[in-house]
Amino acid sequence: MIDYLNQLGIYTFLSIKEKNMEIKQNNNWPELPNSLKNLAIFPSDPTYKQVRSNYFRVGTPLLIIMAKTETNIVDTIKYVSEVRRQKNWKITFSVRSGGHGITMTSVNDGGIILDISSLNKVEIIDANKGIAKIQAGAVWGDVAQKLSPYNLVISSGDFGDTGVGGLTVYGGIGLLVRRFGLTIDHLIGARIVTAIGKIIVADKTHYPELFWAIRGGGSQIGIVTEFLFKADKLIDKTKSIKTPICLQTVTYSVNNLSDFIHDWQEWISSAPKNLTSLLMITNSNHHVGNFSVQATNIWAGIKDENEHIWFNQASKLAGVVKHQEKVMNYADMVVAPHTPHTGQQAVYVKNTLVRAFTPQIAKEITNILNNFNSLGIELRYIGGALNTINAMTTAWTCRNAVGFIALWSAKDDAAQANKNFEPLLKLGTGVYGAYSSDLSSEENARVWPEYIASKLKAIADKEDPDKLFNQGRNI
Repeated sequence: MIDYLNQLGIYTFLSIKEKNMEIKQNNNWPELPNSLKNLAIFPSDPTYKQVRSNYFRVGTPLLIIMAKTETNIVDTIKYVSEVRRQKNWKITFSVRSGGHGITMTSVNDGGIILDISSLNKVEIIDANKGIAKIQAGAVWGDVAQKLSPYNLVISSGDFGDTGVGGLTVYGGIGLLVRRFGLTIDHLIGARIVTAIGKIIVADKTHYPELFWAIRGGGSQIGIVTEFLFKADKLIDKTKSIKTPICLQTVTYSVNNLSDFIHDWQEWISSAPKNLTSLLMITNSNHHVGNFSVQATNIWAGIKDENEHIWFNQASKLAGVVKHQEKVMNYADMVVAPHTPHTGQQAVYVKNTLVRAFTPQIAKEITNILNNFNSLGIELRYIGGALNTINAMTTAWTCRNAVGFIALWSAKDDAAQANKNFEPLLKLGTGVYGAYSSDLSSEENARVWPEYIASKLKAIADKEDPDKLFNQGRNI
């Protein structure tokens, strides 16, 4: 994998002397340790504008550390603690892996960003057992490319540039979720740097509470630098494709959205777990009862008669405007473009998880699309493998959910989006924390119900009593 700055073709940094001068100008912060000086980027640095943002937000931090090693991460944690101690100031501290998070907390204004994108190694430990060691700074498209020659996949998000670290610690609803469950359901170990700079290796036997917490509890416990996964096998018997996926995309023109959602749910809930389906629904013309529905249906496995039957049924759910099918490797579906992040996607997203797409839910979705200038509403049927895991096994507890609803809006319309989405929240069973731009305490209570939140808080208070990790979702 290519270092992020090398991708940009930028190699010019401030001199060590200039860096020391800038540190003094930053409210007389303590001097950077020698191990970090060549990794530090300040607002006056020529590279600053290229590395200050994530995909959804432009940041204005006072300092960015482009870590190269786990030791750099430890040293950064100690430095942030020292700044706080000397200045008696709880400076904002963000950690960025892939930089694609909808929560947008991987960047900040006036604080410090620790970028770990260079810790991106993907290593196959045992191809037969599917054991892979993946550093947190890797992106999922590159992971898929590494796994594919061994007929291995990990269900992990929708987009190739999404970071391994951010998605995994919040659960990971991916494109193969019905067959393989959440990303965390395949996590068997992790390396974690704690708030005091201690490196631990956690699994079900060693530091089990921390291992529980990082599987859905977000980034409030520590910085995960490396994950150990047990990937799934996905093999084409003809061996012509390493990780076979059948992809169907259908655009429907729909008049009665409630009836369509009912029929879609009946179809997908009856289908084998090989099949995952997601919809993006828009009403761009703002005509009541005139909806465009774009369906993406993904069959995990080879093209066969069974796949044909279910795809054929999908093509008859409503009037079809456009229809396409193709067979590919999973790795070709989640390719990582490695696009530089400049805050280019100025959106605001709300979501809820549901036990079913009831008529009342369909009615509320229709009302929103008819009365609010949204970018669209996304629906997914996720029922399947994730429902087979006990709710207390991980910190991601909505194991009774079979559906997912997300409202996409312009960032400037956030307040109105919250108001319009409220009826759906009341009908939901929880919120997927990685897919919500709302960082309020009320939203966090939806992500983690009280019986989980209290356990997470106890662990966080023990591991990070001074709240060093003060960005992201914190209880």
